[in-house]
Amino acid sequence: MGVDYKQMNAFHIKRLADFLTSNNYKNVEYIPTQNKGYRANGVRHPHSWSIVDKEELLQWMLQE
Repeated sequence: MGVDYKQMNAFHIKRLADFLTSNNYKNVEYIPTQNKGYRANGVRHPHSWSIVDKEELLQWMLQE
């Protein structure tokens, strides 16, 4: 049983990023993931924080 891509958050987030970019928002970056979204125990969970690159997130948060 597959999930229709248009019903996923990823679809709507991509559309939002495209809309913002096309309306001249400069600080928009859509970063798709692959093989992410697994909890530490290996269970698939697309809302898991495992999709975040921890080092990049920390650098982004510490920017002035």
